[in-house]
Amino acid sequence: MMRYINRLSIGLLSACVLSPAISLSAPSAPALMHGVDGQLASQSYQGFWASEKLDGIRAYWTGTELLTRQGNPIHAPQSFLAALPNVPLDGELWAGRGEFQTVLRTVLDKTPNDSDWQRIGFYVFDLPQHPGPFAERYLALKRLAEQGGDVIQWVEQQPVANDQALADRLAQITDAGGEGLMLHHPESLYLGARVDSLVKLKAYQEVDVSVVGMNPGQGRLTGMMGSLQVQMADGTVFNVGSGFTDQQRQRPPEKGQTIVVRYNGVTDKGIPRFARFIREKVAL
Repeated sequence: MMRYINRLSIGLLSACVLSPAISLSAPSAPALMHGVDGQLASQSYQGFWASEKLDGIRAYWTGTELLTRQGNPIHAPQSFLAALPNVPLDGELWAGRGEFQTVLRTVLDKTPNDSDWQRIGFYVFDLPQHPGPFAERYLALKRLAEQGGDVIQWVEQQPVANDQALADRLAQITDAGGEGLMLHHPESLYLGARVDSLVKLKAYQEVDVSVVGMNPGQGRLTGMMGSLQVQMADGTVFNVGSGFTDQQRQRPPEKGQTIVVRYNGVTDKGIPRFARFIREKVAL
């Protein structure tokens, strides 16, 4: 069981807590905890706690300011911010499955629209400055969320009974249009790093790729983009031709832009299988 605890030294944890040079509430990029990609076939996740992976915008509340993962301020209405407590929160701005663009458009607006923000909740999943393990942080988080009215929503966690139950839940969420699952180990501490006690589990894979070219469309797509040539960080080049609307084909992402591609496994040459366009990557 203990092998799943974050494999970072006590010295690193002490530095994060004690050093005045390291602050979770700094206006620059907050020290968020990030998970690793997992696969059901690779290991057992029995004993972890599972919650739905929300396809929204990661947000960090410092206790006084709402920030993106890069540390940029989020211009939410005062009524929204007033409902948040004076302790740091890690969570997701979410408006429901399939509503990522709605959230993105709302968050990017520097003049907040009250009616648009009424569709968005702050789904909190961790307390960054709580010193206890995740099981304790989760209970404290539930108590805080119950005081936040309609703005704060806590992300429900369910213990993983066995691998088959986990696979069934993953399939259920994916079939319903969800993105996947997040798995927390109940004994893990919150550290501002990428840790193996937090696992992202999906029925598919996603990767950020850079656009390096375009292939013209044929037949019905004559005069539009047929597919994009894209390159992964390791240099692998392949084409993405599905997932685009006609409007996107008429004005496709330009060379040098980063897009998110979803796929199901890779070929023996490392090429993503059934690659499809999801959205342009926006740095927040």
